[in-house]
Amino acid sequence: MRVKKASDFWRKLALLDLVDHRVPARDREWFARCKLQHTGAFPYKTYDTVRVFSAVAIYSFFMPALLLALIAGVGIAAIAYHAHIERCARSGRQTYRQSYRRLRDLMLVRGVMWAGIYMIALAMAPPAILSVLLPAAVMIMFVDGLCMIAMPRRALVAVGLQAIGIATPAVLNPTAITLISAVVAGFSFLFLHWALFNLNYLFATRRLRTRELTHANETIQLLMNQYDEDGSDWLFECDEKGAILRPNDRFCQAAQLPAHEMNGMLLSLIFDDCPEREELRAIGKREDNFRNHVIPLTLDGEKRWWSISARPIYDDEGILRSWRGFISDVTRTRQAEAKVTYMAHYDVLTNLANRSLFNITLQRAFVRRDPDDVIGVLYVDLDHFKAVNDTHGHALGDMVLAEAARRIENAVPDTAMVARLGGDEFAVVLASQTDRSAIVRIAHNIVSAMDDPVEAEGQSLPIGASIGVAFAPENGLDGDTVLRAADLALYDAKAKGRRGVSLFDPDMQEEMQDRRTLELDLRAALGRGELELFYQPLVSAIDSVTVGYEALLRWNHPTRGQVSPAVFIPIAEETGQIVQIGTWVLREALREAATWPEELSVSVNLSPAQMADDSILTTVVGALAQTGVPASRLELEITETLLMQDNPETIAVLHKLRDMGVKIALDDFGTGYSSLNYLRSFPFDKIKIDRCFVEDIAEKKDSDAIVRAVIGLAEELDMRTTAEGVETAHQLAQLRQNGCTHLQGFLFSKARPASELAHKLAVPGAPAKEAELAVEAKPVTQIASKKRARKAATNAPAKRTPPKRKSG
Repeated sequence: MRVKKASDFWRKLALLDLVDHRVPARDREWFARCKLQHTGAFPYKTYDTVRVFSAVAIYSFFMPALLLALIAGVGIAAIAYHAHIERCARSGRQTYRQSYRRLRDLMLVRGVMWAGIYMIALAMAPPAILSVLLPAAVMIMFVDGLCMIAMPRRALVAVGLQAIGIATPAVLNPTAITLISAVVAGFSFLFLHWALFNLNYLFATRRLRTRELTHANETIQLLMNQYDEDGSDWLFECDEKGAILRPNDRFCQAAQLPAHEMNGMLLSLIFDDCPEREELRAIGKREDNFRNHVIPLTLDGEKRWWSISARPIYDDEGILRSWRGFISDVTRTRQAEAKVTYMAHYDVLTNLANRSLFNITLQRAFVRRDPDDVIGVLYVDLDHFKAVNDTHGHALGDMVLAEAARRIENAVPDTAMVARLGGDEFAVVLASQTDRSAIVRIAHNIVSAMDDPVEAEGQSLPIGASIGVAFAPENGLDGDTVLRAADLALYDAKAKGRRGVSLFDPDMQEEMQDRRTLELDLRAALGRGELELFYQPLVSAIDSVTVGYEALLRWNHPTRGQVSPAVFIPIAEETGQIVQIGTWVLREALREAATWPEELSVSVNLSPAQMADDSILTTVVGALAQTGVPASRLELEITETLLMQDNPETIAVLHKLRDMGVKIALDDFGTGYSSLNYLRSFPFDKIKIDRCFVEDIAEKKDSDAIVRAVIGLAEELDMRTTAEGVETAHQLAQLRQNGCTHLQGFLFSKARPASELAHKLAVPGAPAKEAELAVEAKPVTQIASKKRARKAATNAPAKRTPPKRKSG
């Protein structure tokens, strides 16, 4: 610490900070040239020539010729070397830094040389001449020092040595004149030290700062040139009133105006008459700096946006003289921002408002609502859109959505706001209404507009709409509440059979809460053992012998009692619980079937969600292996809804199951969409005729015709048929006459627990008693002999190979 303090004190005392310049590496060669030029500005060679020959002439009065010759020779050599250094620097044989170092060393040698000459001459000079030589030596020392400002350290050493030479006579011959000369030489040295270092500081600082300023100016000019040539922005200048001054080419090209017209034009006149232009004028009056002030203008009929940034320029008296700044064309940025804003608030497919803008608009409607006004919210959902989308692809599905959006817009007043909330869900806000019945009529208009199929790419795609309607303020005092009410009303409309309109009722909230409670209970039902399988027999149409059973799921709720499958199965499918429940049903049905006679099969329903599960094949194989039931005794029933998804992976899984020996049946045939097409896509083992065709087969010819057509089609395709919902002897006789393979219904037995199955209470394979029973009649007890059981087993259909079909 002491050493550092001593070093700092010495640097301050010696003024070293004044001569230590930090020169960038790129500028060191240039700085050496500056010092050479500054030193070369003094005529050193002429000065040294006069000095040497003057000294020889004066010293010849008291100095031997040999010394005079030595002085002359050394002086001429120094002059010659100096000239050599300058020639090398000019010719480029040496760098400026090399030349400067050599000149600096030469100056040090000159200082030593003249200090020695002074010592010898002043020591030998007689007193009369000494009084002249001493003042002359001091004067020459000043000249030498001040001419070497560019090399202060060497100059200080040189004048210091000369001062020592001048002070030597005071030691050898202390007289008044020698002592005074010594004192003057000492003070001159101190003065020269201060003067040299300060003058060098001024010299170096001025040169270096000028250099930095030059670099900065060059950089600025380069950037300005590049800015004007290649940049997307351009500079401008205006006077204190906002009139354009000296517009550059870029500015003129951008404004599409010649320079002579723009010069003197008010900058604001370039832009459109708009609030932003008035704001620009207001900023100019306030004399404030401003940045990125965006103003629209029209060029060649196209809307564009410019961003202006500028600052005021004042004179020395603080008076505003001009404005300087730059302008950039931000049209693309503005368009991109507008696109982002549009995408944030509008649906790209339908160009309708999206959920975000819908919520904003709905909330604003509540804010602006007069006390007597009614706000109507319609929640619209397209019927069966998922099936159409999955069957025909997303491209056609998008076309259906776009057409549905157009129809909804055409069916509502211009003041209504239509939005697509997502998927196939739409919503309509009808604000400032007074007539609730008019809102309901608009909802029915939308349903009617959706009745016609959508024609797309040569196909007729049927669509429909279900709508839930809610009103404010009676159904809610804010947008979220009213929208939830409309959603509940929509759920009610779909539950009633779709293609209709439902108005919100407070009881719907209780029903929805009840449904949610049921959903939670269903999640725990399997673990609590509340689920149970019932079995309904499948009988041969020929002799009413039981050939198998269909497993049907039942839920024994601890407080509600028996919950209908029509209630909890849709909940399980919507929540995804159907996969876990379906796996349990499959395993439980096969476990029970393992206890039956080998001639009895078991049918299990598979939901689309189960088939979509990647583990369905593993689940079936595992259940068969675990129970030991042959694959040929298992029949899996799927619906047309599954096939409408047109998933190649699903078809592949069905083929693998069928190759294992599992029977595949198409359930509820004829109630879906494009059924015949599905019979071509997969070789089913059985077609199940829906109960809606069976229940009035004896009364209506069209139902009988449909059933006969289905049975005939199945025979041609080598498929079996099962008629569901057989409840009367008349239906039985008609189905037998039509050639149906298997029958199922209350005429034979309702679905029963496994412990009550007929083959466990009587002889396996016993036929049901044939009687003329009404629809409400109880099932008849089945009684048969072992002989008929063996006959039923013999007549049971074997595994068939599907016939070859013509392509196309």
